[in-house]
Amino acid sequence: MKSILHSLLILVSLAAAGAWADATDDLSKRLKPLAALSGNFQQTLLDERGKVTQKSSGSFSVQRPGKLRWKTGDPYAQLLVTNNKTLWLYDPDLEQVTVRPVDKRIQETPALLLGGRVEEIRNAFNVSLKDGVYHLAPKNPSAPFKAMEIRFAKNGLPAAITVRDNMGQTTEITFSDIQANPELPASVFNFKPPAGTDVIRDE
Repeated sequence: MKSILHSLLILVSLAAAGAWADATDDLSKRLKPLAALSGNFQQTLLDERGKVTQKSSGSFSVQRPGKLRWKTGDPYAQLLVTNNKTLWLYDPDLEQVTVRPVDKRIQETPALLLGGRVEEIRNAFNVSLKDGVYHLAPKNPSAPFKAMEIRFAKNGLPAAITVRDNMGQTTEITFSDIQANPELPASVFNFKPPAGTDVIRDE
């Protein structure tokens, strides 16, 4: 989860504020018809020098409001599931799951932007648009990332997300085989730990 997270940018002029408003409307219109998404992803983590430090891939499903299933495969298998009330972070290698309530910081994570409440984008982010790329900066100084970029494919579906954190690291996520508005049962966004799993509750 920490590789898809992190912080702040401020308004500098009324002209810039107007540009953000237009870009925010445009991004909201793109996301609004996508009540649910599922597909695959490739994720690359780069350090402050741009050197690749980790690569992974997996599958995901998101559904409004705030439901997410993000499954990462080798080399570091991990499963993150939330039903917008409870979040489960499962590590199969350690046979351990951390359970915590959903809070505002979790709701601001990049993956959940795709399945979050579109009407909250304006309150949470300053948005600008340049060369077809949406640039988002959290208004909350304690947000879990510094800046984010979203690109869309010609078919109108999300193609890639880039996240930059306060440590200078960059996470690049590219999507493939995306389905728009699939039927997703409630069980997709709930998690029952396998027998013998160590349950850690982070209240």
